[in-house]
Amino acid sequence: MKGFILSELRDYAACSFPALEAEVRALRWDGGAAYPHDDLLALAARVAGAAGVPRAALLRAFGEHLFGRFAALYPVFFVEIDSAFGFLREINGYVHDEVQKLHPEAQFPRFECVARGPDVLEMTYRSSRPLADLADGLIRGCVAYFAEPIGVAREDLDMADGCAARFVLRRTAADT
Repeated sequence: MKGFILSELRDYAACSFPALEAEVRALRWDGGAAYPHDDLLALAARVAGAAGVPRAALLRAFGEHLFGRFAALYPVFFVEIDSAFGFLREINGYVHDEVQKLHPEAQFPRFECVARGPDVLEMTYRSSRPLADLADGLIRGCVAYFAEPIGVAREDLDMADGCAARFVLRRTAADT
């Protein structure tokens, strides 16, 4: 798991933007799980610039992809979970806590989850790392994974520095 997100971003960038593959693969990072977030943001900025998209959009797209990778690599976290709301409510109490046992040096964001009825989940993201765009993508990736009709609205809480955001997930009527 050490450097997992940074390594996954390198792989995602190399596969999604073949013209950058040699440059991206040449980037080396040999730290632990608590890699400097500046490295991740710098790589995201470089790839976004070369791809002609904003860094925020790249991080959201990568987050959606990354959720699928988590689901494929760590199916144990999905046992007996049958909905996006069910999974997201457990992100702090189960997923992050279990990974923390394996990698005590890992730094995770915190999510405060509040159910506002059966069809609305409010999540407040807080982190020392400005990665709300990545969290946004991961949440959207979770919704896509469970194939549920859920809309996601985001409100930045920190003057757009990316360290705090509120996400409101609202289950919508399924298409008939």
